[in-house]
Amino acid sequence: MQNYLFLNNDFFDITIYQYGREPCKPYHTFGPAIRNHYLIHCILSGKGVYRAKAQGQSAEYHLHKGQAFLIEPNHIVHYSADGNDPWEYAWIEFDGLKAKEFLSHAGLSHGCPIFNASTENGWLEAFSPLLYMLGHPDMLPAQTMGYAYLFFGSLMEHSATARPLPRDDIKKFYVQSTAGYIENHYMENITIEDIASHLGLNRCYFSKLFKKMTQKSPQEFLITYRVHKACEYLRSTDLTIAEIANQVGYPNQFHFTRAFKSIMQLPPNEWRKRNRQL
Repeated sequence: MQNYLFLNNDFFDITIYQYGREPCKPYHTFGPAIRNHYLIHCILSGKGVYRAKAQGQSAEYHLHKGQAFLIEPNHIVHYSADGNDPWEYAWIEFDGLKAKEFLSHAGLSHGCPIFNASTENGWLEAFSPLLYMLGHPDMLPAQTMGYAYLFFGSLMEHSATARPLPRDDIKKFYVQSTAGYIENHYMENITIEDIASHLGLNRCYFSKLFKKMTQKSPQEFLITYRVHKACEYLRSTDLTIAEIANQVGYPNQFHFTRAFKSIMQLPPNEWRKRNRQL
């Protein structure tokens, strides 16, 4: 099994958390469980079954080499390898401002989670950027992100269900402006009201617009950004947890620890220990 953490979170359109490759044993199973971010599993060989619930209905997909399946956050899923011909897959865990848009353009969603290539060998083109990432784990973060974008571009290009998205430039402008404002002021005691005021929008309208465009509330995005910045300090400095909390806009260490654990599933001290050993 290959498994690479991506320890650079300076990219907001697409944020990569980790990616890997796994040849599964017969009947190898995950779930039922909920994921915190998007995942795509690209099936390189073998077969398996993916199960999920959409709009209250259970769905079961029998999948094989050349297909891929999407897992959206906050949905219960279950998948298992075939007993006689277990699958091997490459996978990537991600999120970000553009995640929903890229997936929609590829025709993928929780209700339609299966990638099929538009041509017989299109899956080879679609999966190749991810496989290149796995074969070159020592690339610079910017290079890794470049291949990640190529991967999403290839999914859009070669998906049998790809569809164009409507243009919505002004809403995208507000989302990008929000990201820029948070990038410049995350260390301050900013509020959602401050961001909305900066954009000249009503707070309620701003929150609804941002969530519709990104699937995250502005508060969730702010917390995630601060936690990712805290990870940089934890990994590269000897600052105390209280000092790091202050650096990323949390004067209260308890509130910082709670927010950090909600995103990274570990308290800050434990995350620091694990990631300094990598």
